[in-house]
Parts: sequence; C-alpha cells; structure tokens
Amino acid sequence: MAKQIINVPDDVRERLERMAEETSLSMNALANLAIQSLVANYEVKGSFIFADLLNPDHRYRKEGK
Repeated sequence: MAKQIINVPDDVRERLERMAEETSLSMNALANLAIQSLVANYEVKGSFIFADLLNPDHRYRKEGK
C-alpha cells in the first residue's frame, strides 16, 4: 500500500481524532473507509455525488415543502 500525506484542517483533524477514540478505529482506518466510500460512490453515481457532499440539505427536506 502506498503512503500518502494529506492536509486536513485542524478542526477536522480534532474531530477525526475524537471519532477514532470513540470507535476504537485508527484515524488512518477511518480515513481509508471514507476514501473507499467516496471512490465507490463516484464509480456508481459519477460527479453527482459532489452535489450531496457540497449541499446535503436536500436529503433532509420533507417532500412537498
């Protein structure tokens, strides 16, 4: 497996660290899960997934409103 360095904003890193502690998974494992999910979703849905990432509010609106 290739090693990759990514830049993560400090606040996100802190939240990821807290998540790792709460789930007993490493930050690396959580990042890999997120990346694998992103790639798999992109392969199925294409660039439409970025609309969900940038504006997820539409998923929570009730129909007819």
